Amino acid sequence: MNRSLVLALVKEGGPVSRASIARSTTLAKPTVSAIVDELIADGLVREIGPGSTAVSGGRPPILLEFNARSQLVVGVHIGARRTTIAIGDAAGEEIARREFPTPRPPGGAAPGGGARPVAEPGAEPEVVLGKVAAEVRDAIAGAGLPGAKIAAVGAVLPGLTDFHTGVCLLAPNLGWRDVPVRDILAAELGAPVYVHNAGQAAAVAENLEGAGERVGDLALLYAGTGLSAGVLSDGRVFHGVGGTAGEIGHNAVPGIEEPCNCGNVGCLETVASGPAIVRAARRALAAGEPSALAGLDGFDARDVAAAAQAGDALAGAVIAAAGEHLGLAASWLINAYNPALVVVGGGLAAIGDLLLDPLRAAVERHALAPALRGVEIRASMLGPDAEVRGAVLLALQHSETYYRVVFRA
Repeated sequence: MNRSLVLALVKEGGPVSRASIARSTTLAKPTVSAIVDELIADGLVREIGPGSTAVSGGRPPILLEFNARSQLVVGVHIGARRTTIAIGDAAGEEIARREFPTPRPPGGAAPGGGARPVAEPGAEPEVVLGKVAAEVRDAIAGAGLPGAKIAAVGAVLPGLTDFHTGVCLLAPNLGWRDVPVRDILAAELGAPVYVHNAGQAAAVAENLEGAGERVGDLALLYAGTGLSAGVLSDGRVFHGVGGTAGEIGHNAVPGIEEPCNCGNVGCLETVASGPAIVRAARRALAAGEPSALAGLDGFDARDVAAAAQAGDALAGAVIAAAGEHLGLAASWLINAYNPALVVVGGGLAAIGDLLLDPLRAAVERHALAPALRGVEIRASMLGPDAEVRGAVLLALQHSETYYRVVFRA
């Protein structure tokens, strides 16, 4: 705790002297000196020369500053379509980034159609994670920091993750089940690895750097290839006892018979996600409804959204229906967690008011009035950067260089 206090003062108040640290913390000067010497030896703090001499005279103090390049944090977002890696310094500032298509599971098609088989554990995931590790090493070398120490790695996935064990329990849109992500990446990179789901990471990023404005209680509805949520309670990530909190997309909705990639039937994700929008549009076209989409050989949710923006009636109705289903999900979050703010993130948030207006209307219909009082619903400010920035920030939270224990493990 004393080490954290001293490091905090150097990070936020630097350049600063040992004597001023002692005054600010009420720690004894010998204790401060011992801690500072330790931090200097670890490369976290460095001396930058003498400061101004006090009015009373005497020897000028030696000033200290935080060395942000002393250690690195790595954020990894493995998405259903693309994987993004961001390398940050010990203050969280991004140094390098890599992005590449996420390798498909054996026999898997691109996300967007129906169900597909789940890959056998330890097969394709090892290939993906091996490529991630190689890209991390290349990115660090390319940034001119080949010998820098990795303090922590944040790995973010679109599925059920057990934070406590670092295992991806189930990521249907990746075809992963029971994958020991933490152990595989830690062995590859020689650094501690912390595993979270995409909703949790996006919630952290939006709260610290985006639409959340550091509110204490925030729920992020993450809608993209899948549907999940991240919840912050009193500023801390809510994981649940098994680390799987937030998988709202796999709650069953009566009357829905669509098979889900998780193996169940009628999950909310099957009607409120990018693939759900594509399926709904294809069914409407098959039923003979006119649409500009009929002239496309293949289309995804972005094409449906663009057609809706252009005034296409079929596309507009499909987007509105997805928005209503997302509003149902948001009402569950509001009723269950009573947040001050709901942020809509993930790829679908970019659709804007065509999606958000029916979402808000559905929330008004379904949420309890006392829970709804004062709640604001906002779109993500970070867009596609939210997940990887969340991964970096979570790695930073867990690293030794971060002094605020904001997000409890």
